[in-house]
Amino acid sequence: MTRYRNLKVGAVLALLMGNAQADELVEERVAQLQKMLEQQQWQMQAMAEELKALQQNRADDKGKSTGAPVMASFKNGITFEDGSGNWKMAINGRIQADYRQYSPDADAADTFSLRRARLGGTLTFYKDYVVRVEGEYASSNTALTYGYFDINKFAAARIRMGQFKPFYGLERTMSTNFLDFQERSWADSLLGSTYDRGIMVHGVPYNGLYYSLAYINGSGTSDENNAREDDKDVTIRLAGNIAQLAGWKDTVVHAGGWWARGDQGSRRLAGVIPAGQTQARGVQFFSTTCSAAACGSATANAFDDSVERTRGGGELALAYGPVKLQGEYIRTEFDGPDYERNIQAWYAGALWNVTGESFAAIYKDSVFGRLIPKNNFGANGWGALQLGVRYSKFDASDFKTTNAAGTGVLVNNPGGTSDGVLVTTNEADAWILGANWILNPNVRMVANYVHTRFDTPVTVRSNGRNDTFKDEDALTLRAQFDF
Repeated sequence: MTRYRNLKVGAVLALLMGNAQADELVEERVAQLQKMLEQQQWQMQAMAEELKALQQNRADDKGKSTGAPVMASFKNGITFEDGSGNWKMAINGRIQADYRQYSPDADAADTFSLRRARLGGTLTFYKDYVVRVEGEYASSNTALTYGYFDINKFAAARIRMGQFKPFYGLERTMSTNFLDFQERSWADSLLGSTYDRGIMVHGVPYNGLYYSLAYINGSGTSDENNAREDDKDVTIRLAGNIAQLAGWKDTVVHAGGWWARGDQGSRRLAGVIPAGQTQARGVQFFSTTCSAAACGSATANAFDDSVERTRGGGELALAYGPVKLQGEYIRTEFDGPDYERNIQAWYAGALWNVTGESFAAIYKDSVFGRLIPKNNFGANGWGALQLGVRYSKFDASDFKTTNAAGTGVLVNNPGGTSDGVLVTTNEADAWILGANWILNPNVRMVANYVHTRFDTPVTVRSNGRNDTFKDEDALTLRAQFDF
């Protein structure tokens, strides 16, 4: 019995000693882990301080000419900057390679063409000052598109001086890189030259509201040394996004209007009256002439008198999620000494982002910009797909064959023997079906089918033979890269 009791006591003592040893091992292990954590924390702190010092040294060097101060990046363009905020240089460009096929093709042959080929640069210095220069290289003669200087100190009143694109009309204000269809509508053709010279103040006085006010030559990019008048064009545009003002998500309710007026000394000046060409860049179906008796020599699309030109229009775009409806109405008036001639055009279109991208995400400062596909074309996706339809109407019925010479006479010369358009019309309408395949933010493929119907038949003489037709059908394709 005593022996059994001793065994029990021994077992208890052994168990207690084992537990004590285990506790000592645990405490020792905890102490080791704590020491390791302290060492890691010290190492991490040392590394953080070293990294901070390196970053500070690099930042200090960026504004200097020593070391490697310039950094390059690519985000929708090639950008170089020193990181100090003192300067940034961005290089931009675009290539638009087109193919067009017509039926009939008496006046416009099936062809490959280079619609636009541009390269330029934008220099930003001290954050608020910007200089932009861009050239167009698609034609035989290089032409300046942009050449302006910006002062962007205040978001509500940015100042632009030089040669730029005045902001009037939604399509005109948008970049040709991001249009719904391959070409702008007839409404845009009534605006005159895309670029002009002068000064513009524009900005966002309140989120969701945008304005622009410009004082320009009104004669495009022509040499001002040959200007005939001191008068200038005044333009104003006001547009807003009601959805942004109301706080509606994933929605755009864009509404705007604009007005422009001026007299540029238009007497006997060719091209003052807009010409009408199909939206597939096919036949020029509308043109006027000022006879030799009226203008001294036969002059296309000219008046015998200086006229005052007034332009105005309204614009509307409604978008919810991946669907957008857009339309514009534009009217151009010419006031002569004892006559008035008007041209008007409008369009209405719908565009659907089949792949689900939102239009609200690409709307800013009264325009729609670059679409970013949910998945770029490649191993993980097919890019973005857009499908659209647009109806357009052109009405220049004030320009008749019976108008007095020099006041806007519609071309009507069925007996002419020179190649070209002999008989024109003053009204037309068109339907466009379009598809845009956006492989990534910088590459897109465009396909349009354009059906144009003329109010009265058009006659074209080509290679000694006359062709008369009342419709034009066209298939147009584009491969585009921009940055």
